[in-house]
Amino acid sequence: MRLLLVFLCCLTASVSAQSGQKWATSWAASAHGPYPSGNASAQPALRFAFPDAATGARDQTLRLIVQPAIWGRQTRLRLSNVFGTKPVTFDGVFAGLHWSSAAVVPGTNQPVKFSRKSSVTVPPGESVWSDAVSLPFANQDLTGRKLAVSLHIDGESGPMTWHAKALQTSYLTPPGAGSKGQAEDEAAFPFSTTSWYFLDAVDMMAPADTRGHRRFRRLDHRRHCLHAQR
Repeated sequence: MRLLLVFLCCLTASVSAQSGQKWATSWAASAHGPYPSGNASAQPALRFAFPDAATGARDQTLRLIVQPAIWGRQTRLRLSNVFGTKPVTFDGVFAGLHWSSAAVVPGTNQPVKFSRKSSVTVPPGESVWSDAVSLPFANQDLTGRKLAVSLHIDGESGPMTWHAKALQTSYLTPPGAGSKGQAEDEAAFPFSTTSWYFLDAVDMMAPADTRGHRRFRRLDHRRHCLHAQR
């Protein structure tokens, strides 16, 4: 099995070298516990958005705003349920260029799939990568621009894996609002939060010689080691 893993890693590296491209971690957030544990900063009252921490998100959409360190024509997302106690089903996942507040630049919102399916169920203690997502709008200089990642929780999530101190405003629909990730405007997202939920990494396809921030390079190395051990 170990020899097979080494062979697959070498094959992947060879394909990457031939194409001159590789996945590079462009944004990451350390999940540190189930909501509401931790020390959020300037957090609005969330008792209407998340009335019960044990229930977590209930049939609602989270529009999470992140700022990639680098941009590429393709991206992939990692969703984590590492601190969950039950499987969480995500559907209606989209990624688009952030405009302002909870709005996405019209025409940029791209559907995200998982093994070519529009939904994925993540068991407790696990995480999952999405398929590659084309970002046709990334043919321009996007330095300083942000990515809006929308994800709908089908049913109840239970305890939510989160990063409390985002120092970035993201947006939430009310419980029971349904899947709103495809919407480009802000009308469906009346609640705000200064934390990130479930999303813990964003990769971009980049030239093979790309060197990101040291923190992201460490994450890439750790991810590679964990993958090889499985």
